[in-house]
Amino acid sequence: MSNLLVVDDEQTICWGMKRLGEGIGCDVTTVSSAEEAIESLEECAPDVIVLDVRLPGMDGLAAIDKIRRRSCQAPVVVITAYGDLQTAVQAVRNGAFDYLT
Repeated sequence: MSNLLVVDDEQTICWGMKRLGEGIGCDVTTVSSAEEAIESLEECAPDVIVLDVRLPGMDGLAAIDKIRRRSCQAPVVVITAYGDLQTAVQAVRNGAFDYLT
């Protein structure tokens, strides 16, 4: 079974992603901040991370680097409702696998 870590401060997004992930057989952990995500990496051992750009505290782009420094090589899919080209380029430069708006 795959482990999915969803990082979003919008509870409806977390709820929907959790239902979707569980529907395809994943164990899903949801957190509402980048700091919580970084703290949970060892415990949940994600195979994929879905990460919002706009988060309280540390933003998603900065979190990618912190995640990589923890030796987590899980693909990071960055999501946002406020997409722009500059953010997409920065996300990929920071190590994101994909960027979805």
